[in-house]
Amino acid sequence: MKRAAFALGLAALMGVAACGSDAPPAPGRGPDGALDLLECDITNSACQLSIFDSIAAMLGAEDVTPPAIRTISVDQHAQEVRAGIDLEDLTGEDATSRGLRLLGFIPEASESLTETQIQYWINQIAAYYSRSSRSITVIDRDYDPVDGQTILAHEFVHAIQDGQFNLNQVSAGVDTEDGVMGVRGVIEGDAMHSSFAWTYEHLGYAADEIDWDTIHEDLEAGVRDDASNPEVALIDSASSFPYSYGFDFMTAATLSGGLLGRASAFEAPPGTAMEVMAGYDAVLPSFDFPDVAHPSPVQGHSVQVENRFGAWYVYGFLRRHEVSDDVAWMTALSWLGDELAIYDDGSQIVAVWRVRFDQEANASILSDEVNADAGERAQSAVVYQDDVFVFAAESDESLLAWTEQPLDSMMAAVILKSGRRRGGAVSVGNCLQSRHFSLPNPPPLLRENR
Repeated sequence: MKRAAFALGLAALMGVAACGSDAPPAPGRGPDGALDLLECDITNSACQLSIFDSIAAMLGAEDVTPPAIRTISVDQHAQEVRAGIDLEDLTGEDATSRGLRLLGFIPEASESLTETQIQYWINQIAAYYSRSSRSITVIDRDYDPVDGQTILAHEFVHAIQDGQFNLNQVSAGVDTEDGVMGVRGVIEGDAMHSSFAWTYEHLGYAADEIDWDTIHEDLEAGVRDDASNPEVALIDSASSFPYSYGFDFMTAATLSGGLLGRASAFEAPPGTAMEVMAGYDAVLPSFDFPDVAHPSPVQGHSVQVENRFGAWYVYGFLRRHEVSDDVAWMTALSWLGDELAIYDDGSQIVAVWRVRFDQEANASILSDEVNADAGERAQSAVVYQDDVFVFAAESDESLLAWTEQPLDSMMAAVILKSGRRRGGAVSVGNCLQSRHFSLPNPPPLLRENR
């Protein structure tokens, strides 16, 4: 069985011609003149089209039109990102940035939510697919052969997904951070699995040789480390979440159901990160999302934004309060719903995160950690039945006013569902591949003689 990755460029380096020929084959072509899809120049249109056609055939998408492709420099990429930013969004004075800083979802040193997002986009992205223009942009970061082909393959899969399932339709109506993470688990998870499977096939590995579980475990360990690291924005770990847990989810969907299993995941994608964390085909409890973050807001405060952040943020929040990985994970998997609201009285911001668990004992784990580790932050937590209310304020006085509000009454001032300003996605991601990408090669092998 061939192992092309161990011989990339070997013939050219040694000056060895193909058997029966007086000259070596052209770069990126085999002895018969056919393109070698893992060695051809991915800036060449013939190479690009051949890779696309090969992936489309693997996914039963021969009728999907290839997307346009462009390659830009790292500097050009940064300029394009910053050109679309409103400078007012960088001040950090907006309610969302202040509220997320209070909870530790973005670092205290971060200037703003927008700055956190664009830093991820500028520094962490290798390539992306644009749904509006049906085009792929590759940032020239000088990737090694095979890695570069796999990155392009990842974006080709997104173009194929769009042609097969209409990605705008797949994500239609998703208006919370948690919901976006669930849907992205399918979109990015499929692009990861399909691109890896395609590359391994062309490297000469049989489908039953790959130890997918080990690949997933390695990626999941990395994103869990990011979630526990207070110097990494928690929203950045959420941006990376679909490339590990979504990858695992879509590998299981595809290996168990083939292309039909893959298609069914796009037809009914997870609505929460919890579903992706629990794994494909897991038996899940009925979710019970709270209607409001706080039923009795302090007078004079108005809701600036509401959002659902989901079980991954519960896990990361607990890890950053130095809860062990096992306890944080099991507590997060007992999540039934949450609602975060950021309130403003014209001078101070208060964030209230209401998290619902399957039982009061799990709510108490989160509450106890907040109250034991408030430090210099004005934070407090209160358990009410199976809910925990986490309060984060900009002053102790404001915090005290909010924690004294009753939790079992509903005031007329609470914003109606029809008038809610849902927060939508906070983490960064939309059909892209991370810069820090490296295909495990050779992959973990199932064979005993590896």
